[in-house]
Amino acid sequence: MRRALGVNLAAFGLLFVFHIIFASWNWDVAFSIVALFISLQVILFGPLTVVLEGAPVRSQRRRTNRLSFLVAMPLSFGLAWAYGGMAWSLPAVAVIVGATLVLHGTLERRLSARR
Repeated sequence: MRRALGVNLAAFGLLFVFHIIFASWNWDVAFSIVALFISLQVILFGPLTVVLEGAPVRSQRRRTNRLSFLVAMPLSFGLAWAYGGMAWSLPAVAVIVGATLVLHGTLERRLSARR
């Protein structure tokens, strides 16, 4: 789990560096593409980490999703702040944090269901 979480965080860090570089060079298209990938990664942080981990046991995947959710929440608030124009925007927080909650919660529910 730690390796998958580390890989996902490293990918986020790399994307964030590219987003800063592309913004400073005024490469709008590249910036927008990287911003899209950052947005998807933050909102899907837990599910992506679960996939990266590839654990065969459902309880392990569930634990990974739960820990990843704790990482995803501050990232999603930061993403909402960025989408709000570097200010707090209730609609941005509601959409981004809400999507993060729904997607992580849906995976949690699917992993906890008896089959």
